[in-house]
Amino acid sequence: MIAIKRVALKEHHRRPGRTNHSFNGKEFGPFTSLEISQYPDDAGYYLMHICEDGGCADTWHESIDDALHQAEWEFGVRPGEWSETDEQF
Repeated sequence: MIAIKRVALKEHHRRPGRTNHSFNGKEFGPFTSLEISQYPDDAGYYLMHICEDGGCADTWHESIDDALHQAEWEFGVRPGEWSETDEQF
């Protein structure tokens, strides 16, 4: 997986966001950052919601623009706040 864009969530962002993320009925702790990532053979993009403790939730999007729109709607992250990256993990 390759991270394409990254942003740290700050005080001016909505926290919690407008949606709830859970796994097996347990909600994730507060998210501290977001990343837009992609698997090399996948046409879609993942908006990764990252917690301080390393926990992570994601949503799948057909385009980078769709992921950016989701982050703006959910947390109030503006397009100019993102940093470019090409970190692989």
